[in-house]
Amino acid sequence: MTKGATALGALGSLLDRSLVQITEASADARTYDRRAIYQVADVWDNNTFPLFHAATALTSVGRERRARAALAWMAGLGPERRSWMLEQAEAAGHPLERFLPPPVAGPSHTRDSLGRVTPAFVPLTAEAALELGTDYDLAAAEVRALLLERAGPRLTGSLVLAAPRRYGTGPQAGEPPEVNLWLEDVTGVRFDSDDRMGVTLQSGAEGVVIRVGAGGKLRATSGTAYPDDRSWHLSTAGRAAGRATPPREEPNGRAPERRLPYPQGAVLVAARILHSVMQKIRTVRYAHLADRIPVRSLASALAGAGADILAAGARRGSRREQAFHDLVETWIGNGGSALTPWFGDELRCILREEQLPDTTAAWIEGITTPEAKHQSLATASDSGLPPEGELRLAGYTAAHIRHQTPRDAVAVILLAHAEQNSPNRPWRLRTLKLDSVSRFRLRTDAFDGPHELRTVRETLGVDSLKLGSNALDVRTPPDVPAT
Repeated sequence: MTKGATALGALGSLLDRSLVQITEASADARTYDRRAIYQVADVWDNNTFPLFHAATALTSVGRERRARAALAWMAGLGPERRSWMLEQAEAAGHPLERFLPPPVAGPSHTRDSLGRVTPAFVPLTAEAALELGTDYDLAAAEVRALLLERAGPRLTGSLVLAAPRRYGTGPQAGEPPEVNLWLEDVTGVRFDSDDRMGVTLQSGAEGVVIRVGAGGKLRATSGTAYPDDRSWHLSTAGRAAGRATPPREEPNGRAPERRLPYPQGAVLVAARILHSVMQKIRTVRYAHLADRIPVRSLASALAGAGADILAAGARRGSRREQAFHDLVETWIGNGGSALTPWFGDELRCILREEQLPDTTAAWIEGITTPEAKHQSLATASDSGLPPEGELRLAGYTAAHIRHQTPRDAVAVILLAHAEQNSPNRPWRLRTLKLDSVSRFRLRTDAFDGPHELRTVRETLGVDSLKLGSNALDVRTPPDVPAT
């Protein structure tokens, strides 16, 4: 245990480690880890204001008490969140296990507001595959969506299956269910959207194998399954879970979010800016936006924010207000000219939405230029296709109706490519979103190193976007641009 370790120091270190993780995951387009970026940024959706609440208590005892409460709240999301906290705090030199309440094993399943047992995320074992096959007609299922992605050096994948139920639901069946499958360490992919009917699942000592149609196949070392099915409580697995799950109690599971005193003045401004930065970074969750968010620049602008917030929060009165003025201005300065317009838009938004003291409002007006046309943070995309690239992500969604809304067949491609006509040839990301997709084919070797990227006219009515030796082939009408 580090001498003098505190809960407050551990809490601040988690923010600093988050910014380091995000920066590292976005440092090189060839190792870009979109999943790690949005998962880490997502931590601070509900934990930014508790951090500021803890940092600004009047006494060191109060700051420590609030920090312990904030850490307990953060860890209460589940065992994965708790493990991440312990790991990152340890890496930052702030062990925190002694500041957390003992882990409490929750039930395997929970119940919704109507008392119906709900499904859980489960490892895709042989038993889980058998349960899915018992409740859903996988032989009549179709692949509704497929996503393969490099998460750092690893290849991961996911499938969404539209699968008919094998059990009765009565008149309140609702929409057909979707069976979601996530795959880790994918070692083999062969998929053709013209051959996506009928699925078999196998899981054993050698890993997970998913066969699709007559010739499709995905192989991975492990996986997770989750049936998105409002009638699941009536299934064979749901009925068994219902017998083992206690009745719903109030309050159930995680305690409701605590109502914290709302920060004031420059403290509020700093909290809102940090929250906005993390929300903006989190939008890379939508794959087609991955190349448009300057993740590394945003995270670098706030580098060291955890320790800086704790130092500013320990001050009193006008000295605290000035410290947070200086901190926000430091973040803006770190962002440089590229981010200054976005920071200005965020500050003006705070000025409109919050009741700020006159001195704080005057400060914001003094460091922002008059409001002009909204400045988009999205980076400009190239107008043409790069001649070659390394595939980071390939996704396909079939045409279907969901929540009574028709959806077109689309494909999303994320590439790492070297900039042309540049002396240093830095690598950058490029996303291609294609609508009205008529066919999508993908093989494992599409993810093996850089490949030539080209458009080929198949017929008068169809163009193909091809990568390498047809390892990726996406067909669309010729008048549909890649955006």
